[in-house]
Amino acid sequence: MSSLLSLPTYWLRRLSLATVVLVVLGLASEFVYRSALTAQRDRVYAEFQLAAAQHIDTLRTRLSALLDLQELLAKHVDVAGPGSSNEFGQVTRPLMRVHPFISAIVYAEVDARESGVRYPVRYALSDGVWPQPGANLAEEGPHAASAIVAALGSSRTYATPPLASPDDGTPDGIRLFAAAGQGVTAVFMHLNDLAESTLWAGMDPDARDIAFTIVDTTDGPSHANEIYRDTVEDGFQTAYVEAIPFANRNWLVIATPMPTHYQLDPLPSVSRQRYAGWAITLLATLIVAFLQSRNTVIRGHVARRTAELARSNQMLAETNATLEAEIRHRIASEAALRESATLQQAILHSADYAIILTDKDGLVRVFNPAAEQMLGCSAADVVGKRTPAAFIHEDDLARLNQGTGETGFAALLAATQDRDASDPLELDLIQCDGGRLPSSISVSPIVDASHGSISGYLAIAADITHRKAAESRILHLAHFDPLTDLPNRSLLHARLEEALDTAATCKQPLAVLFLDLDRFKYVNDSLGHQAGDALLKAVSGRFRHCVREQDTVARMGGDEFIVVLSDFEGREHAAEVAGRIIEALNAPFEIKGHRLTVTPSIGIAVYPEDGDKADLLIKHADAAMYHAKEQGRNNYQFYERRFSTDVSARLNIENRLRRALEKAEFEVYYQPQVETATGEFIGLEALLRWRDPEHGMVSPQEFIPIAEDSGLIVPIGEWVMRTACQQNQAWRAARLLDVPVAVNLSARQFDEHTLLGTVSRILEDTGLPASRLELELTETLIMRNPEMTADVLDAGKRLGVQISVDDFGTGYSSLAYLKRFPIDRLKIDRSFIADIETEPDDAAIAQTIIAMAHTLRIDVLAEGVETVAQLRMLRNWACSAYQGYLCSHPLPAHEMTALLRGLRAAHMLGLPETGHV
Repeated sequence: MSSLLSLPTYWLRRLSLATVVLVVLGLASEFVYRSALTAQRDRVYAEFQLAAAQHIDTLRTRLSALLDLQELLAKHVDVAGPGSSNEFGQVTRPLMRVHPFISAIVYAEVDARESGVRYPVRYALSDGVWPQPGANLAEEGPHAASAIVAALGSSRTYATPPLASPDDGTPDGIRLFAAAGQGVTAVFMHLNDLAESTLWAGMDPDARDIAFTIVDTTDGPSHANEIYRDTVEDGFQTAYVEAIPFANRNWLVIATPMPTHYQLDPLPSVSRQRYAGWAITLLATLIVAFLQSRNTVIRGHVARRTAELARSNQMLAETNATLEAEIRHRIASEAALRESATLQQAILHSADYAIILTDKDGLVRVFNPAAEQMLGCSAADVVGKRTPAAFIHEDDLARLNQGTGETGFAALLAATQDRDASDPLELDLIQCDGGRLPSSISVSPIVDASHGSISGYLAIAADITHRKAAESRILHLAHFDPLTDLPNRSLLHARLEEALDTAATCKQPLAVLFLDLDRFKYVNDSLGHQAGDALLKAVSGRFRHCVREQDTVARMGGDEFIVVLSDFEGREHAAEVAGRIIEALNAPFEIKGHRLTVTPSIGIAVYPEDGDKADLLIKHADAAMYHAKEQGRNNYQFYERRFSTDVSARLNIENRLRRALEKAEFEVYYQPQVETATGEFIGLEALLRWRDPEHGMVSPQEFIPIAEDSGLIVPIGEWVMRTACQQNQAWRAARLLDVPVAVNLSARQFDEHTLLGTVSRILEDTGLPASRLELELTETLIMRNPEMTADVLDAGKRLGVQISVDDFGTGYSSLAYLKRFPIDRLKIDRSFIADIETEPDDAAIAQTIIAMAHTLRIDVLAEGVETVAQLRMLRNWACSAYQGYLCSHPLPAHEMTALLRGLRAAHMLGLPETGHV
């Protein structure tokens, strides 16, 4: 126990007082100094972190912009195709100027073969030799091939890990691949240039304050690849690290501060504190221990020399390691050269293109298997005996000789020397069996690297038979209608201009026929567009048989056709052709199990009296065609100057109709429908009127047909129906009248698939019961397509509205046929009523219609009743109701309201009602 207590005393005695003083005061001085130094370095490190984050963010933004440009290039190829080499260069060359670290931009196609998948370069824009068109991108190694496959399997960009430079094995760059069109786009980048231009853009190297190291850690820490490294001075033993995801790879950016710019040494004030503390410490120590042990000094020298020797040994070991690495690199380079030679030989024998290598005089030295297959010759028959010019067709060779002033192989060289390598010469080659093969040929000189002279030429030829066929098909589609195979509008104008030039030179007339198929829209609406297309093809076939071979039949679009009669013999000739066309269409067509008959309306304009320009002749023929339609269709009309006036007037009315609909210039008039037996009002017919502010009241016969043709009748008809329903509901609410209001439906309204939906919505909005709305359809309209009409009318009856047939007797139907439809009332056309007093035939027809309608339990209303005698005859025939001036003219809403109020007052007072007859 006593020995244990004596140990501290022993060691205290062993420690000199000088050492104790030195340690205590030194620790105190160092504590103060370290505290101040730590605060200083914390501030410096915060500044370093901020600067490093800004540099790294600049790099991240640059990489994001690069990916955006890569995706933009891929989308351009997707939408517009790769185009030609010049077009590809126009798109990619600005990208290389903006990003100088890009060494190449490439577009390669996917070529899948039994021997494997290749990615031959089609276009390449680079600052070096590789890659060139025809090179296989996958040959850069498994990393490149893997990235290409990944890019083709998704819509994202994939990057390779850093690829080693073939010169020194250091990281040289990466490749970015993205799917584009039928292949991939690739961007080759120099990593050092990327880092230098991004992290230190425009900065003097001596002014750099941070050293950066970029490492690819995608494959894990154990397989990390160093991408870029700055020369790092001895400085902080710490760094700022950020991860950057880039093109499906993970990069780690390590920033290390440089002490030359981030002050690590103590500030003068901090140093003064340390110096003062140590001065006091040393002074105290010197006082306590004047002399220091000699052995301690010697041991210190020995330790320093030992450390220096250890550092020298380490440097020697590092130098040996560097030499060994250089030796291994040289061995690897030699192996790569041998592998490259083997690969070149494999490419030569497996290429799909004909590859022909000649000497400087043009004599063939290499003739690959693809060339043997393409030209049908063996290499033994060609090598050393012939030049590539021997395979060029004599016509193309003569053209080359004439264009270049050279002959034979020299002419071929002269024709290709000014061309871009990606813009080959297109020639026809002659195969050994005499066959003719369209081909694209490019010839490049082979330069001897040792002395720079041309040692031979490399000719590459590709079979472009399929491409030529596709170009021919595209040209045909650009000038001919794809449905009928007739010339389209573009080719028509070209031929018409040519025919006009010939006619002007030869002083000959020329005719333009504008054909429109009557009521073709009904075929599409009833049988579908497939039946309509089949009918157009059949019609165009008949047109061809009606004209001569030198005449032109073209399709303008839809159901409109143009016939140009050149070498014209006179108006009789045009009339004869138009008559043949009308006669040819008289025979019915068998379309999808239906027998269809279609008629044409034809307008004819003659050069030079009807115009001397193509557009003017077509315009005038179009105006004449409209006149043919007005004349009952299925006829032809020659152009007259008044037709243009009529067309202008028609356009004027159409424009005024649009304005009238916008500015509410329309009115609805109402005409009573009266029971013949009692004189009671049983209904009202709503009639459209147009009060133009400039021209006054416009006749319905003048504007209704134009509204029909232009399609304006649909919104106008909806407005009439809504207005009539609102007014009828107002009269019902005022207890003035409770009868149906009849609204006429046009063919265009009836064809709208939304008709019943519109009727239902109007009834719901106005509150009018469905039984108080009557829809009037003309006899011609309901018989146009009986099957469709029956479906629409049945749906209307389910809705609850009344159905009536207007203008009955003017069509081609019979009462027996009409019994198929849910009709509530027939309206005998006024043309049969007007003369029943004097014309026995009209009277017999009217009486027969009434009797047969009663047999079918259908009410009958006579239109246009104007005399008492007419009314008496209708009563005798038991006609249910009548409508006409005898009762009342059509009245605007306010006058009809006044009339109804007067009738109501007379009824309440027991006076005779003026509305009764």
